[in-house]
Amino acid sequence: KLRLMGALEPVFGLITLTAGVAAVMATFDSFKLIRDHLIYNRQESLRKYIVRIVLMVPAYSISALGGILYKESNIYFDTVRECYEAFVIYSFLKFLVQFLGGDEYLREKLESSTKVQHHVFPFCQLRTWQMGREFFDNVRLGTLQYVVIKPILAWICFVLYQNGLYGAGEFRFDRGYLWVTLITNISQIWAMYCLALFYMACKDDLAPIRPVGKFMVVKAVVFFTWWQSVVLALLVKYHWINRNGRYSVEDVVNGTQNFLICLEMLAASMFHRYTFPVKDFRQLFSDRNSTDSSVKTIFDAVNVTDVFVRDVWEAGSILHTNRKSNAEVKIDTSQRMADIEMSPLIYRWDEPSRHAPQPRPG
Repeated sequence: KLRLMGALEPVFGLITLTAGVAAVMATFDSFKLIRDHLIYNRQESLRKYIVRIVLMVPAYSISALGGILYKESNIYFDTVRECYEAFVIYSFLKFLVQFLGGDEYLREKLESSTKVQHHVFPFCQLRTWQMGREFFDNVRLGTLQYVVIKPILAWICFVLYQNGLYGAGEFRFDRGYLWVTLITNISQIWAMYCLALFYMACKDDLAPIRPVGKFMVVKAVVFFTWWQSVVLALLVKYHWINRNGRYSVEDVVNGTQNFLICLEMLAASMFHRYTFPVKDFRQLFSDRNSTDSSVKTIFDAVNVTDVFVRDVWEAGSILHTNRKSNAEVKIDTSQRMADIEMSPLIYRWDEPSRHAPQPRPG
């Protein structure tokens, strides 16, 4: 066994080196693309969200490489990566909304639209959302819920892991992995569905920025890395992945996942350069952006309070208002029914503003 481990050490070293080279190349390419947008992208309202989306590659690459180099601290790197993943999905929605004119303008435009966006498979049985405020708010809430749920689940995983109750890769009812996987999957599918529904409703207006490729890159990174971890967990369950010398099964799974992420992020950085080219946002013969403008964009991009404070607070206000409105409707309806039952008179419902009692016909 010692001879085998000695023979495998160069292999592990080569894997680490390959992952490191891929992570560095992906990070460098992403920062170069960000620099180009900071200098030449004249669409100030969109720059912040593009920077946030492109930063997904360095965030994934650096965290994956850190998990390989410091396997005992892999849970910390996973937590950071998973939190940023949800943040990117919502940032992509905000990118599309800003391109269309912003929240209020888009609500008004959807209200004036004659188009009706029905639900599609697998949620075709749901009630169609009314175009306008209801549709936009439901799409935003559906995407934003993943931003809230994902960090909470990540920290729950962290606490369970510290207390030996997480059981990574173990599909057991008394371990957290099964429940976290189930909740994450439901939340993620709903968020991506809302994003896809928004695209279908606004695809004609979004055509100039070619959103399909951008959407597919974000979706592929999120879904592929997630289902990749699930597949590795299943391989462990059926004993296709086993302990390897001083590396536990968990070390092998985490190392494999992180190594694959490093390679995938190199491909993602190339696709980002193709789907988010600076020429799409650069005005012909325009000057470079000022240094102050570029610095402001950087600070705006890394300042996440607009999502985790302002938007979450607005979402809570929307939910509270909707719940209050529904409660008032129920109370009003029940009161009217009581009036009908208790009163010896008949109400005229054709004039809601004048509920004048009329004598009961003899």
